[in-house]
Amino acid sequence: MNFFIGLAATLVTLALSSPSFSDSLIADAVYLNGKIVTANDRFDVVQALAIKDGRIIALGPNAKVRGLAGKSTRIVDLKGKTVLPGFYDNHIHLGEAVQEWRGGLVPAASEWLRDAHSLEELLESVRRRAATTPKGQWIRGAVIREEWSNQRVPTRWDLDKVAPDHPVALVRGPHTLIANSLALEKAGINEKTPDPEGGWIFKDEQGVPNGRVLEAARRLVAKVMPAEARRETDDEILQRYRVHLGKLAALGITSVNIAGVFPSDLRLIQALYERWGSDLPRATVMLRMRPGHDAFDDMELAVKSTITEINSVGVRTGFGNDRVKIGGIKMSVDGGLSAPVFWSTQPYKGRPDFHGSQRIPDDNFYRVAKRAHELGWQVGVHTMGDGAVQMVVNQFERILKELPRADHRHHLHHVFVLPDEAMLRKIAANKILVASQPGFTLGLGAYAAEALDAEREQHQNPTKSLLNHGIRVSYGSDGAPYGPLLAIATAVTRKGYDGKVYGPDEAISVREAIRFHTYESAYLTFDEKQRGSLEIGKVADLVVLGGDILSVPAERIPQIPVLRTVVDGKEVFVNERATASMP
Repeated sequence: MNFFIGLAATLVTLALSSPSFSDSLIADAVYLNGKIVTANDRFDVVQALAIKDGRIIALGPNAKVRGLAGKSTRIVDLKGKTVLPGFYDNHIHLGEAVQEWRGGLVPAASEWLRDAHSLEELLESVRRRAATTPKGQWIRGAVIREEWSNQRVPTRWDLDKVAPDHPVALVRGPHTLIANSLALEKAGINEKTPDPEGGWIFKDEQGVPNGRVLEAARRLVAKVMPAEARRETDDEILQRYRVHLGKLAALGITSVNIAGVFPSDLRLIQALYERWGSDLPRATVMLRMRPGHDAFDDMELAVKSTITEINSVGVRTGFGNDRVKIGGIKMSVDGGLSAPVFWSTQPYKGRPDFHGSQRIPDDNFYRVAKRAHELGWQVGVHTMGDGAVQMVVNQFERILKELPRADHRHHLHHVFVLPDEAMLRKIAANKILVASQPGFTLGLGAYAAEALDAEREQHQNPTKSLLNHGIRVSYGSDGAPYGPLLAIATAVTRKGYDGKVYGPDEAISVREAIRFHTYESAYLTFDEKQRGSLEIGKVADLVVLGGDILSVPAERIPQIPVLRTVVDGKEVFVNERATASMP
């Protein structure tokens, strides 16, 4: 690749200095008259770029780059519009139905619940659903977690009033289930039911379950639900994947890191990219492993089964091509923010005996991560709380001492709660990366408010503290919400769900945020030599914006329209209405 970049640069120099140079270097497309932000190490801004065979062959002034245009070259007059490297989202979950939220996209509520924005509207929707559902049959649905904080969700008794003859189970995000009395009864959940390992049954002051069932405890309810009447066909699943990735492309996203696919589903990813890969963002696919309480009751069986599964995969990180490839092993060590049951080193605010959830015991994580590392895998771990960070980093350090590997790029997903000084130094010393999601402050900040004291809440979702310790950070979404422009604005302003600024000391510049959502996410998946910045020899992945992200007030960044999204030199999204005046 370095040879290719050097050769390309030499050829371009010759072409620009010699009008009679061979037609073999005539560009397929030339973008002129723009503000092209390269996001390279110097953060150069140029007027024009040229593309051939899916790669950038020239960057510079209009007059010179225009010289690479021939009769067949497509010329795009940017008319002063801003161009960035295509955004790279470091954490998505493939196939989610999504809906608009504050200028981004979030996992969608069930269609019959999408108009319910208050408790009264939600209960009325359940009442209507019950009226058309035979008695005794389950009523299932999903609400969006960004709108339904714990202070707003219904109790079992609320649901009983509108659906007394139906078991009701409403999902809110990946960590919480809300059930009515009949559903709890069928699951055998009552005052005497103990919390399972890695899960919680929330109760009122009298010890009566109130309907909120978290993490591993959700399996108690799932076990008694009937199977879905009809399973999706492979083609329906692929269409769902395709639609989701198309919506992300419309946000300017040209690469995604899919943070958790079961090995048995890899065949679907392969089929997706065989059929439509040239029209989709590039994908790196992490393999999900669950050697803990979220999938097993027997912890020894959890370890042995997971290691057997890893051994049987037969490939490792990096297998694939430039459109779709295998990434790291993904594990989730603690609970989520939206319950909240993340693993905290300090007690939760107002709950002196509660520290959250540890899904994977220390030794289980060590044994599985060590085997993955030994086989050459990159390992990425969901660590929402500082307790999870502490355990994982200590085990990574142990593994790296036993089996040194220079460029492992093991990483922590989220790090929502700022670790202490000693742990920050240890993360940096072991060259562990952080895959952060700035949008959490906006989308899920209400859950932090109920769990963290004032000081820790101010440092929620940190970036600057990590950078100050030499820790490399990349940006993405985890769907909470999807939207690079929304994430960049939140990282810069630190404005949360309620419009207040949380931790201005953690704020960064727009330029830094752009790099973290482009180059650093490419670095996370070993792709920084191919993408993440606009440079000669790199792939032509870019986004054209309808406003100048470098000059507009940060609060207005989410309102900048995406005009075009280009992957491998091909426009995979065009905002037809906004680009009507452009060729």
